[in-house]
Amino acid sequence: MTKEGFAEWLDKLKTAWETRNPQEAADLCAENVLYFETPFKEPLKTKEEVLQEWQSVLNQENIIFSYEVLGIYDSWGIAHWTAEFARLPKKEKAKLDGIFKISLNKDNLCTEFHQWWNSEA
Repeated sequence: MTKEGFAEWLDKLKTAWETRNPQEAADLCAENVLYFETPFKEPLKTKEEVLQEWQSVLNQENIIFSYEVLGIYDSWGIAHWTAEFARLPKKEKAKLDGIFKISLNKDNLCTEFHQWWNSEA
């Protein structure tokens, strides 16, 4: 994995989230992905499961996502990320701060996804 390839993947994730497009997010994953939404849940194991998980983005608006690549280690990339959005229907503001640990294959598709985050709201 290269820093440029990882940043390209994160840019696509940013676009998928900010445009509220669950299909684009799922398309960033390999068919046999291990996708850990939280450390305490069983991983999602298919693109279809990732697509279903990402449906929640449709209940958000005014999304602002940013990231900083912290490092590349063999096949893993580590990034710090933040997101702000309003939760619908009440338009409650949310602010998230987290870390991604992501493995990409030669086609720049995610094969393993881990995230840890905290929420201000």
